[in-house]
Amino acid sequence: LGWATNARAWTTSAVLAPPCDQRTAGTPHTTRTMVRRAATLALLAGLGLAAGQMEGEEKLEMGQLKSAFVNEDSFHYYKVQIPPSSHAVKIKLIPSYGDPDAYLSFTTSEPDDLTATWVMDDVGAEEQVIKRDAVEFCQFEPCILHMSVYGYDESEYMIGVYDASEVTGIIEDECAKGCKQDMIADGVCQQECKVSACYDDGGDCEEQNCAPGCDEGWVGDEYCDEACFVEACQWDGGDCSENSGCNTGCLPEYINDGECDSECNVEACQWDGDDCFHRASECYGEPDGSDYRGSVNKTKSGKECQAWDSQFPHQHTRTHLNYPESGLGGHNHCRNPDGEAGPWCYTTDMETRVELCNVGQPWQHCKQNEIPRAAQMAGGIKCLTPTTPPSGPLARFEASCGNGESYADVCSRACCNAAKAAAACCGNDEEFQGRHQDYKMKIAFSMLKHDCQSCEAFGDFFSNVHMLDATGLGGRAMYRFVDSWGFKVLVAAFIIMLLLLCVIAASIARYVYQRRQYAVPDAAV
Repeated sequence: LGWATNARAWTTSAVLAPPCDQRTAGTPHTTRTMVRRAATLALLAGLGLAAGQMEGEEKLEMGQLKSAFVNEDSFHYYKVQIPPSSHAVKIKLIPSYGDPDAYLSFTTSEPDDLTATWVMDDVGAEEQVIKRDAVEFCQFEPCILHMSVYGYDESEYMIGVYDASEVTGIIEDECAKGCKQDMIADGVCQQECKVSACYDDGGDCEEQNCAPGCDEGWVGDEYCDEACFVEACQWDGGDCSENSGCNTGCLPEYINDGECDSECNVEACQWDGDDCFHRASECYGEPDGSDYRGSVNKTKSGKECQAWDSQFPHQHTRTHLNYPESGLGGHNHCRNPDGEAGPWCYTTDMETRVELCNVGQPWQHCKQNEIPRAAQMAGGIKCLTPTTPPSGPLARFEASCGNGESYADVCSRACCNAAKAAAACCGNDEEFQGRHQDYKMKIAFSMLKHDCQSCEAFGDFFSNVHMLDATGLGGRAMYRFVDSWGFKVLVAAFIIMLLLLCVIAASIARYVYQRRQYAVPDAAV
């Protein structure tokens, strides 16, 4: 399925982990930063570059490096026609500041987290190479690559698509003499990298922050910023946790959150709790090994397995994000997420993409009365465990989907996966069933408001909406109107009018009553 590489050697989150550097409110910035950003906006406006929310897909040419500014929680959409002579393409995403992400697809226009085939969501400058033998690459002619750039916060960036037909199976080591790829955007200004071929060192020479991607003013601002959750930034000044972190990029809520995070899969972080299956045995029972959670990490021929959250040397879509119940994530143990003959893995050999593993026969390694680890975990999960922070499917559901205001939270595979897991565990939980249903309905309405794609956990809700649409009652439009400020104003006006009518009616009743009380009887006349 091709291969990909980032223009940086470190990473701050696994594939599924919800980004903690999403800004849900204004962030304090120094005067210098505000002046720089204002000047940038003025320059972009003067050049006629896109700002804010872009309408439709803008056409880019191969080899063109596009500069733009994207608002917080907004998208820019692009399309690039790939010539038949290109056997591979390289996508470059270079932020000047902020945190832009890119979603890529050859089959879906205006892709987002739910529809993209590839995602570029690291902090700093990124590169991704997609070869013609990759999944979904150029299935039709003319071949169009669709790209969306999303701003988790307001961001200035450059993006371009280049022909990479001459790229070999080896990662490009240097972009300039003395400057290796992993030296770019690493938080250290290196003069060898301060050239255009190396993206001016990814901005490292402009400002010396405490960590790459950690903007000045973010530490101690009462927002949890993943990029700042490192020792050099005093673990984000306590914004994420009162305690110091166990490892860079491993936020406290990542441990025992149902996903194996490579940043937390270290001894200092207790091997990410139960998420990476360090306490699992080699016992499994399904004929195809789909419930295998052991630690074999070599193929039958002895080749080492590639980590499931890595896209090199083989690019793939078998990730925890797409197969959340299959035991994938930040490890390289053999698994079978897609119904193959047995557990397998991608290999670290450039010439061998996949190969089956030798994990023994079903029940062969099981002790007497032992239950496979996958079955143990599925049967023993509680809807919500009141730990600090809270854990369990409901806690992950609420953390993944947020307050319903952010498109990136609500319209994401992470939100859909968490909703599905919570529905399986919370439907019959007497203590938390009501809380789960209330939150699920809130997120369902938020999905309508943001026009998200439907996902399995909300199938019944969206079926009702489609039925109303089909009958001409305007399901989606009606729901959005009900959730709009216009509707709220009308309701408030109606309530005020009703109160006024009540006051008028009470005044009339009181007047009539007083007239009767003081009226002179006929007999007295």
